Amino acid sequence: MYIPIERIIVNQQFASAEIALQEIGAYLVQQGIVAEPYVDSLLRRQQQYGVYIGNFVALPHAEEQAHQWIMEEGVFLFQVPDGVDFGTEAEAKIATILFVVVLKEKQLSFLQEIAFFCSDIQNVRLLSDASSPQEIQQILLAEE
Repeated sequence: MYIPIERIIVNQQFASAEIALQEIGAYLVQQGIVAEPYVDSLLRRQQQYGVYIGNFVALPHAEEQAHQWIMEEGVFLFQVPDGVDFGTEAEAKIATILFVVVLKEKQLSFLQEIAFFCSDIQNVRLLSDASSPQEIQQILLAEE
């Protein structure tokens, strides 16, 4: 799975899932990837369905109609070594890796590829322990 180096962000810290999505959304807006309404769609998606997929991985993506606010497609990886809780008060779901998907077409196939890769907890551990974007990229490419 190929993710460009500039789209791999390491050593992030967020106080909550909502703050994570707001800050990641602001980053995407600043980079010219999405328009501001996309961020609200990311937050609504998390509130409605949850984006935690297990094995310490969250897969934030916006609602289907949000494609109108995408200016550049891509996938981003945010490493959060201390984790961020994407669960509820009753059930914590700590994510250390956040794959943010910003795609108009072929979104389902990429989501499946990410989910398959992350179904192996060893892959997630390697990503979580990596110290640089280059190391993460090598881990992702080694699985192809």
